[in-house]
Order: sequence, then C-alpha cells, then structure tokens
Amino acid sequence: MGDATAPAVAAKPLLKDIPFKTFDEVLLQRAVDEDQSPLIAYPRTKHGVDDYELFTGVQLNHLVDGAVHALMREGIEAVYEDTIAAIYGPSDLDYIFTVFALGRLGYTTFILSPRLPVNAIVNLLQDVPATLFLYGTQHLSIATQTSSQLPLKLVPILTRSQYDTPTIAAPFSRAGVDPAKETARKLIMMHSSGSTGLPKPIHFTNARLLSTFRTAQQLTAFQSVPLFHAHGFVSFVQAIYTQKTIYLFNGHIPQTHETIVAAVKGIESIGGKGPEIVWTVPYVLKLLAEKREGIDVLKRCKVVSCSGSRCPDELGDLLVREGVHFGSAFGATEVALILTSLNRPPEDKAWDYLRPPPHVAPYILMRPIEPNNPICECIVLDGHKGKLKTNSNDPPNSWHTSDLFIAHATIPNAWKFVGRADDRVTLTNGEKVLPLPIEGRIQQDPLVREAVVFGVDRAVPGLLLFRASAARGLSDDDFVEKVWPAIEDANSHAEGFSQIGRDMIAVIAEDVECPSTDKSSIKRAAVYREFKDVIDGVYARLENGMEGTLKLSVEELKEWLVASFADLGVSLENPETDFFSAGVDSLKAIQMRGLIIKNLDLGGNVSKCGSMIVYDCGNVARLAQKVFAIRVGEVAESAVSDDISVMEGLIEQYSKFDTWRESSETPESHVVILTGATGSLGSHILSHLIALPTVSKIYCLFRPSHTSASQTPLSRLESALKARDLSLLPSPKVVALTSDLSTPTLGLETQTLSKLRSETTHIIHCAWEVNFALPIQSFTPQLASLQNLLNLSLSTPFSSPARLLFCSSIGTAMATPSTASCSRVEIPETPIADMRHCSATGYARSKLVAEKMIEHATTTAGAKATVLRIGQIVPSAGAGSALWNEKEMIPLLIRSALTTGVLPDRPGGSDGCSWIDVDVLSQAILEIGGIGILADPAGPKKVDEKEKTRLVYNLVHPHPFSWKTSFLPALRAAGLEFQTVGWAEWLSKLGESEADVEKNPSRKLLGFWEKGPRAGGEREVVFSTRDAEESSEALRKSESLVGGDYVKRLVAAWREVW
Repeated sequence: MGDATAPAVAAKPLLKDIPFKTFDEVLLQRAVDEDQSPLIAYPRTKHGVDDYELFTGVQLNHLVDGAVHALMREGIEAVYEDTIAAIYGPSDLDYIFTVFALGRLGYTTFILSPRLPVNAIVNLLQDVPATLFLYGTQHLSIATQTSSQLPLKLVPILTRSQYDTPTIAAPFSRAGVDPAKETARKLIMMHSSGSTGLPKPIHFTNARLLSTFRTAQQLTAFQSVPLFHAHGFVSFVQAIYTQKTIYLFNGHIPQTHETIVAAVKGIESIGGKGPEIVWTVPYVLKLLAEKREGIDVLKRCKVVSCSGSRCPDELGDLLVREGVHFGSAFGATEVALILTSLNRPPEDKAWDYLRPPPHVAPYILMRPIEPNNPICECIVLDGHKGKLKTNSNDPPNSWHTSDLFIAHATIPNAWKFVGRADDRVTLTNGEKVLPLPIEGRIQQDPLVREAVVFGVDRAVPGLLLFRASAARGLSDDDFVEKVWPAIEDANSHAEGFSQIGRDMIAVIAEDVECPSTDKSSIKRAAVYREFKDVIDGVYARLENGMEGTLKLSVEELKEWLVASFADLGVSLENPETDFFSAGVDSLKAIQMRGLIIKNLDLGGNVSKCGSMIVYDCGNVARLAQKVFAIRVGEVAESAVSDDISVMEGLIEQYSKFDTWRESSETPESHVVILTGATGSLGSHILSHLIALPTVSKIYCLFRPSHTSASQTPLSRLESALKARDLSLLPSPKVVALTSDLSTPTLGLETQTLSKLRSETTHIIHCAWEVNFALPIQSFTPQLASLQNLLNLSLSTPFSSPARLLFCSSIGTAMATPSTASCSRVEIPETPIADMRHCSATGYARSKLVAEKMIEHATTTAGAKATVLRIGQIVPSAGAGSALWNEKEMIPLLIRSALTTGVLPDRPGGSDGCSWIDVDVLSQAILEIGGIGILADPAGPKKVDEKEKTRLVYNLVHPHPFSWKTSFLPALRAAGLEFQTVGWAEWLSKLGESEADVEKNPSRKLLGFWEKGPRAGGEREVVFSTRDAEESSEALRKSESLVGGDYVKRLVAAWREVW
C-alpha cells in the first residue's frame, strides 16, 4: 500500500501507447534526447546522505555500456536465449548499472532481496534455473553457501572503477535480435515477499515493464524504497521514462528520521526546491511523523505516497490533517498497480479509499467473501496488461489477490484495504478478526515497535506487543498501562469478538526481533511459529490463573455477576435474563469466566469451572448457584454433565497406551490394515489400495460372521464388493482375516499378530457400530478396538509408528453453539474443545471419545494418528454402485415424496449440503495418509513438520450446494414428482401418510425428525476444510454433485429398490 493526494499530479499526460519495444530502447533514446536534464541522482560517497551526484541520459547510457564491457571482461557474454542471472546486494549505483548492463547483454536479471536466507534463495533459483549469481562483496558467504547447492558462476557486483573509466566505452548492441521476441523476453524477475511462506518468483517481460509507464507520475521524486522491491524498481524506471529526476536514498545507511529529513533537504539545496513526490513505506512515514520537522518536509511536497504494506488509518489521517498531500497506491508483483488514491481531487480527503485507474477499472472485480458481507476480495480479470499470473478459473484466467476491501459509502468505485484473507485470525467459534486496523492503531504509540494480533483456532484473540527503544526502563506492567489508551481506542473501533483484553497481552522486549519482510510488514506465520510458546502461555494463564479471594453468598454473587457483565458492556435486566438474548457471545462468556477465576474464591476448585460455564448456566441466577456450589464443593451435575462425566471416564480408561520405541528400520513398501472393508467407504478405499503399486499388502480384518460360519473372510469380502459393483478380487495383495479387535491380541494367532506388527505401515479404521439409539456405554467394544489398534501402531519396528487414520464423524461437533452475533458456526480442523459440542447420540459421543483417545495417544505415547471427521457420504459419480443406501436418513426423507407428494424446503437444519462422493473421500484419505507415495526406494516419504502437527481433518465437500435451489430441482428433473413445502407441513403430511412402515419406510424416522432440529433454524454449522484441501488434491478438485446426470443416477438406483 502507498499514499498521496494529487493536486498537481500528471501535469503532462502520458502517451497511451508507449513508443518503445524494450526498456533498453528507453535508455538509448534518453542518450540522444535534446533535453539532457538529470534523470537520476544518488549520493556520491558510500555513506553520504545529501551529497547527490546527478546523471543525464548521455551519462547514464555511457555507464551502462561501460558496465557491459566490464561484465564481458568477467566472462559474461551476450546471450540470445533465456538465460537468468541472479543479483543479491545493496540497492546502490553499482547495483543499478550492473542490472541495466545485464539487460543490454540479453540476460533476465533475477533481483533478490538481500534479506533472503540461503534456503529461500536456493528454493527460488533451483526452479528457474539461474546460471550466474552476482553478489555484493559483503554477501560473499551467502553466495558461497548458495553455489555449494546449485551450479552457479559467482561474480561480484561491478564497482564504479570497473565501468566508469576515463575512456568512454564503445556503444554495445546485440546483433540480429528479433524485435518481437525481444519485447516478449523476460527482462526482470522478482519475487513475492514470503510473508505467508517461501517467496515465489514473478517475471517482468519488456512489454509488461513498459506497460507500467501508463501510470507513471511526471514529478521530480525522492525514493527511499530499495530497488529490489517491485514498487521501488518500477517507480525508478518510470522516472527515467518521464524524464523527471529521481533522487535515491543511499542503500548503505539506515533510514531514520534524521537521515530521511537530511536527504530531502539536500534536494532542496540543489535547485531551491524539494521533490514533488516522495515514495516510501509506512514505517518511514511513522518516523517522520513523530517530529514536526519531518511533517514540515512532507508538507512541502506536492504528493506523498507509501507502498509495501498498509498505512495505519491514524497515521494517514494525521498527515492529511497537517496539510500533507497524502494518498496511496496498491498493487502486487503479480498484477502491477491496480488501485490508487493519488489522482483524487484536492478537496477529497478520503486518502484511504483507492480507485482503479480508467485503463484498469474494467478488469477489477470486487467479490463479497460471503453473501451479505460488505468485505470483498479483489479479483483481477483476464485482459489486464499488468497481470502476470492466473490462479483461478472463476472467472476464467483471473488472479484472486486474497486482498480484502470495503466500499466507500458515497464515492463510487472507491475501496478501502482492510487486510488479507490469510491475515484474518479465525477464532474457534468461526468469527474472523481483521488484525490490521487493530495493529495499525496500536503501532502509532511511540512506545510500540510492532503489534501482532494472535488467536487462530482459539476462543479469544490476544496481542503481542513489541517494545520500542523508547520503552526501555519501563516495567511490563507500566508499559502496558501507558499503551492501554491506544489499545482501548483500537477496541472501540473493533467488533466485540475482536477486542483485546488486558489479560491477553504478551510484552516482547526491545531487543527481540519481530519477523518481517523487506517492506517492514510482519511475517504473520513466522511470528506465530517463533512465539508459539509465548502465545500458549497467554492462553494457559487465561485457563489456569490464580484464584481470587472474594467469598460471596449466592445473592452477593448475583449482584457481582450483573455488575461484572455491565463492565463487559452487557446490560442484564435481572438475574433471570437469558445470556444469549442479552448479547453474551462466546468472547464475553470466556471473559466472564476469566473474571470469575481472577476475583472469586473457588475453594481450590478452578478445574470445575468449565470453559463454557457461562453458556451452560444460561443466566446469572444459575451461574451464581453454580459458582457457589463450586466453592463449597457441592457441584450438582445435570443429565448432560452426567454423560460428559461418562465420556471423561471412558477417555481416561481407554487412553492408556504402550510407548513408542523408535527403530532405524525403514519399510520397502506400504502394508495397510483396513477395517470395515465391506462397507461403502471401506470397499472404495480397498479398490484404490489394490491399484497402488507402492502398496504390497492389505490386511482386511473382519468380525466373525453371525450368519454363516462356513463363509470365509475372503468370500465375505468378495460378496460385499460384488454388491457394490466393484470387481477387485482376486488380488494377491489382499489378506482377509477374521478378527476380534476388542481384545489385545485382536483375536489373531500369535504368529499372525507378530507378522502384522512387523509389516504394517498404515492402519485405516473404518469399522464402527452404527446405531443412533444406543447409549455411549454400549460403544466400549469399539473404544477398546481403537485402543488395541493404536497399541499395534506403536509396536511396529520402523523409524516411525504405523500411521493410523481414524474415520470419525462430523456429529462430534454438530452441537457447537452459535453466538448472539453470528448464527454461522464454523468448525475448524482442530480437536473439539468442549465435549458439550457433540451431538447427543451415543454414536457421536463415542466418536468424540475416540478423537480424544487419539489426541492422547499422539501427545503422550508418540503415536502417529489422524482424526478424519467425515460428513455425509454419497455414492460415487464414477466408480461403483449408484445406490445410496435406501435405509439412511436422506434417502428415506426423499422416498417420502412417494406417499406424501411433498418434500421439505430444507432437510432439517440448514440448507447447505456438503455431501461427499465416496470415491473422492477414499482418495482423500489415502492422500492425507501419504499412502502410495514413496520418497525414494529406501522407504516411504517422511511427512514434514507441518503435516505432523495436523491431528484433525474435516472431510466434507468444500463447496456445499443448496438443498432448495439445487438439489430439489435436480430431483424433479430426474422424474420425481412432489411439491416443496415447509418443514412443519412436511412432517404433518408424513404423520398423516400410510402407517405401515413396510409400505412407507419413511415413517420409521418420524419420531426422530419430530424431535430433531427444525429446518430453517438460525444456526448453521459448517466445517472448515482448509487443511484437508491442502493435503488432498482429490478433495480440492472435487466437483459439484448436482451437476450432470448424477441425481438422475441416484433416483434410478432408488427406483430399483423402492
């Protein structure tokens, strides 16, 4: 982002068509221009600030030729095919002429930030690949380390004595160059900042670089942005094109208030007036704005602009109030400049609302990130000449920037940048905190160096405060006290769930670095990673803080609670007022729990003050009684709490595991244990396992048959697969065994069990009792089975345990409550924090107990296990049978149309259907488990550190469709006749329909539907699939199930069994 107003901007309109084919043509033209006004200025001495040396077009061109001959003396000859030379060094005069000379010789120059570490350099250059590496002499060690990993010729960046010689160098040009080919040649390569990961390469052809001249400002400029930034480089070459002098800050000295002011004043001393425009970054503007002299320097400019990162509102507003003509420019290396407020009229003070230039406007789409959400993502459409890359076909050949904006209330097509999609801090309740406005306001305090909001997948947000040097000598408490007014001001402009509590602040010392890019914007992921222990400590402090000392009666507690809620901004009419209706959201509930622990004497029973105690009680009267009972040790448990206690007991009982003992042995192939192979999911998983060449053996374990003692396990498997239209057997890979998983030996003979232990690399556990009427206590055999399989995974003789993939259910989170402010509940791919969020069936609760068992096994015993939280599975659009089990809930609901003539407008609960194709699901499970991928002949691919930390994946369709607007019309198109009615009317008609469940099987679930969630209710539970999509190409590319003839195939298959 950058900033500026524009009273006198663009005094001389630029040509719409740039009369050059290459940038080198621009340099050659400047050498023959009649007007030989200076083009560039740079300090004469190495550490000079204001001793500018000026260069005309003639001088510039001669020095470029001199640099060409200097490079040729180093053995760097002219090239005519794509050849890449990387450059790594300080942004100075030598750097400029080395880059220009490489371009004249025909090279593509890959401009690298000198802050990149070796691993990032190697990552960038190995994919290009580069053949030359030019380096600043102070970076010899970096160059040597890089060349030890890549075949690069190392050449020092030229020095002035090499290219500025007493004898003028002979003009140089490459002979026989095809002009059309040269226009399309990559001239410059740059890279992304790496703020969200490793940097990615971006290229500028001659044509693309020249296209940026359409937005050039025809003003004398001062630039502190280094040339290895896209904005810095483009602004620099634009100035050469416009023939307006650009003064560059010395790349060898630090940018401080004093050095920047001196540099600008040095310009004023040359011609009696200073620069007309200043190009810089928000960090430098903040330094200048801290003293009157800096503001006065900026006021004397026609335009001040910054880029690279978002300028805080408070800083921009201050500059505008002081009379600085301030605006901003917005772009990205992938798409060039696309938005600006530089050219708005003087009376327009909306510096922070950016507008697309006329030639860009047709190619900008602002798309809401969610229906009815004012925040939009900026999408650059196909046809924009500055667009280098495509990352989406929605719309075709577009670039989704991930940059988020909101529209101005009255100014047409004016947009304020509010952050990036990957910057948003998503809390466990699905609320998304926009950190940049909060951080920007707090950073304006001179005691603060950086402010970073954290809280991803947590209940409430927190704040890392990096102390500035001005805070030296203050205690942490005094520091927070002095900065607190800035935090309060930031909170006053933030949504309730985004506000930062005083107890959620961690102070970081002055001498501790905050990971940041060259543009002084934070590397958020790196901050979270490097300060993980600090962040974890903040939440531990919140959960386990020391008890208070207040001993209150129930009536006194009521008064105290009402007053405390008032302090949190919640007005309660009386102790009976419902928390939800009064606006107590999850943040307020957690804050109140914190106040209870901090202030009240709980009799040493903090552990009994559950994380959702406020929500569980519902009003002050019950909360007061609960808190009092905790203190005196008389906590009364509800029926729900009884079930939770049972679950907790089962978790403790079945979370005792053997300990993993690492070995050096590496398997030569994958050997998989599969349970539930006769089921729909299991059979599709088996089909893929058989097809994988890296899988040598598949053990299918079955419970003993209760119907036919003579049927062998293999024949049972063959019958099941045949029924699903999957012809997979015979296969030499498949070994079918009868097993009792609930026993420690799995019901296998000693020799067989030893063989499984010695061979198994993966376990996929699909088998589970499916009965929604059973209480959780009835699922102990399934829990024992999981415990035994986990122990088996820990007994293998390899360098890591066998990977266990457990098929769980989205039912484990379906009771997660919404908040008063948001009916949409997003379930992250993380462990369930509160067991009350599980559906009330014994089946779902048993799955949640299993999830917790796996969590314990991975953290305490070294298991390598993953929870796969699976949603509604439907038949594959491609492989196997199209029959969706007619006894399941959705098929029975649809079948009711035959007897009632109607179907409900929603299937119970929300309208969204995230059903997942069973074949896509089975592929996703194998991809997540790394099954079938061998890193080398020696053994399976090792999972990277990031992957190791992923305990839970949500496996639902990433793009749900609408039951009402997509699925019901598809059913009609398939020939099913019905009318659409509301949920209540459909239930009524089902109750009045044929009572014989043999003739009308849909009636079997009438009682369940009558007790279940009302369709059209306010709460909508959605499951995040971010991590799952990242790990699975099959899920990421899964297609809509309501397209094509899929629904027709479903209905046709049902009609055969109805």
